[in-house]
Amino acid sequence: METLLDDDLAWRRAELVALARELERHERSAPDAPLTRALARGAVALLYAHWEGYAKEACEGYLNYVAVRKLRYEELSDGFLVTALKSLMRRLDAGDEAATLDTLDLVRRPGVARARVPKKAVINTRSNLRHDVLIEMFTAIGLPIDDFVTRKHFIDRSLCDARNEIAHGRLYFPESSTFEKSCDDVLDMLTRLRTTIIDHARDALYRYSATQKDVAEVQSA
Repeated sequence: METLLDDDLAWRRAELVALARELERHERSAPDAPLTRALARGAVALLYAHWEGYAKEACEGYLNYVAVRKLRYEELSDGFLVTALKSLMRRLDAGDEAATLDTLDLVRRPGVARARVPKKAVINTRSNLRHDVLIEMFTAIGLPIDDFVTRKHFIDRSLCDARNEIAHGRLYFPESSTFEKSCDDVLDMLTRLRTTIIDHARDALYRYSATQKDVAEVQSA
C-alpha cells in the first residue's frame, strides 16, 4: 500500500509543479494574454482534481487494506466498527439473508464473529470535497482530523469554491503566486494524509486497543 500511495502522490506532484512553473513563465511574458488566463483557470480546476482524487484514492486504499484482513468486530477501532455495523444494518433493511445470519453470529458469538468492512459507498467525496465531507470520510475509517482542523477556509474557499467558479463558467483566475501557494498547501495536505495512513497501517491503529479505551473513558468522564 505504501508504494501505491507514494506512486500516486508522485505523479500528481510532478504535474502540479510543472503547471505552476509554466503558469509563472506565461504570466511573466504575457500576463494579460488569453492563454495565460486559460492556464490559470485550468490550474485551479486541476489543483482541486488532485486534492479530491488523491484523498479519495488514499482513503479507499486504506479501507481496502483493513477490509481484506477480515477482523472480528471486537478487534476493530471505533471508526471501522461503526462503519461495519452501519453496513450490516443497511443490508438487514434491504432484506439480505446473509446479513441476518451475520447479525445472529454477532449477537451469539460476539468474540468470534467476523466483521464485513464494506469496500464501497464509504468513501464519498460528493464531488465537492469540503472540510465537513473530509471529516466524515476520516471518521468512517478512524483517521484523525488534527492536521486539517485549521484548513477549513482554505479547503472550502480556495479549493472548492474556486473550482466551482470555473466549472460554472465564471471569469475567475488566480495570479501565479497565489496558485503556487495553494499548490504548496495542497501538496502538504496530501503528504500529511499519506503519512497518517501509512502510520495507521504500520502500527495497526485500525485495531481496537486498551489505549483507545482509556482515551474514550477520559473523554466521557
